Order: sequence, then C-alpha cells, then structure tokens
Amino acid sequence: MNTGRILVANEEVRERREWRLALEIEGHRVDEVEAASDVVPAACSGRYDILLLDSEIRGAESYELCRAIRSRSEVRIIVLNGDRTQSPIDALNAGADDYVPAPLVLPELLARVRAILRRLTPSGKGRQILLQDRAIDLGAHKVVGPVDQVVHLTPKESSVLECLIAHANQPLAHHNLAQAVWERDGQGEVEFLRVVIQQLRRKLEPDPGRPRYIVTERAFGYRFQLQPVVSKSLGPPRAIKSRRCSSPVDRSDTPATAQ
Repeated sequence: MNTGRILVANEEVRERREWRLALEIEGHRVDEVEAASDVVPAACSGRYDILLLDSEIRGAESYELCRAIRSRSEVRIIVLNGDRTQSPIDALNAGADDYVPAPLVLPELLARVRAILRRLTPSGKGRQILLQDRAIDLGAHKVVGPVDQVVHLTPKESSVLECLIAHANQPLAHHNLAQAVWERDGQGEVEFLRVVIQQLRRKLEPDPGRPRYIVTERAFGYRFQLQPVVSKSLGPPRAIKSRRCSSPVDRSDTPATAQ
C-alpha cells in the first residue's frame, strides 16, 4: 500500500483525532492544523502529499483557501464538506482534487486518499506534446503557448489531459475517462469531469468556444485531436501511454445528457 504525508485541517479536536487515527493505522504520517490562518503556509511548505480540508473551518472560506494554495503548490486537496449548501463543482473550480460530501464515511475517505497516492508520481522529463501553436509539458504540468506564454495546470487537469493524450484521436466515454482519473465508479464523477474539461479548454484552446484539441463526441465523451507536427527539437508528437488509461474504448455508454 502506498503511504503518504497527510495534513489535516479541522478545528474540531474529536474529528481531527478520529481522522488521524484512521490514517495512521494505514501507515500515513499525519500532521494537524486547526486555524485557517495556518492552512496555507503548512499546505504550501512542500512537506505534504495531501491536504484534508474541512469546509467548515472558521476564519476563511474553504474555497478561498483552495485558490490560495493552488496558486503556490501542487499538494493534492480533498475538501470534506459538512455544509450541504456548498457545491462540489465550486470545490473543483477552486483547485480541489476531490470532494467528500457529508456525512463523512471514513472507509470512503481512506479509499480516496489511497487513489490519490497511487496517482502521485515524480515529474518526468521528455513528456512533451508539440501542437500546432503550443506545447504541453505533462511532466511540469504546464502549457507553453505563443510567445512563450506559460499556463500552469492543476494536478487534476494534468491527470485528465494525460488520459486523453494516451488515447489521442480516439473517443473516450465520459464514464471511462472519469473512472480512470478518479479511480472509482465514474458515473458519479461525470459532472466533475465536465468542469475539468472546461478549465482545460480555457487554458489549452486558442478559442475555447470552438475547441480544436479537446473535442466533444456528442452523447458519448471526448477525444483529444492530435495533429501531426514535425519539430527538430521534439520530433513528431506521439501519445503517451498511461497505466491508468489503458482500458479499451467502450461505446456501450451513451448518456443523452452528456455535454
């Protein structure tokens, strides 16, 4: 089992101890913070793999904390939401990697921690895709556009993009793509996937309203359109094989409401 360094941010002592005990039983190293003012400095310190952030921590909105952290760090963020009025879509838009709604079930939380840790791999060199007008650097989680303009990708955006590129020019069903990225039943994550796709298009596409690279397969899913480009420095583009995204394309699922 992969173990990691976990930061728990929760002002409730009983809950912090309960989460810490469950995590330590699985072999994780756990630290705690209880004040909102301590969350960002600790999460951005580089010492942690995952932040478990209670949405009801007083002193700051949890989504404001997510945005502040994501602008400075790639630590994975799981928002634990005790406030049913807050939307999981808002959490993803703010930079969270996952979202656990109330009531919290510890086995589910532990499973999501394990899934994120399985996806954590050191950034590698040479994982670059050259497009017609920009380059994707998956190892560095960034897109380099015209005049060397750099746009950084969140960990979740990088995971979705890597999966699409691994199946370049092939349609991927919504539920297959979501399941490959979140590593659980993809049907409940399709709405999350739509949000991430919108974010990727804003960062990658010259015209997000008329996508050139991340193309919608109506009533099915998405396809990454990889055009042949010759480059002396990088060579011709090629799809990157991903162990997470090696499942064959499945056309059996065609949700009528998918966008």
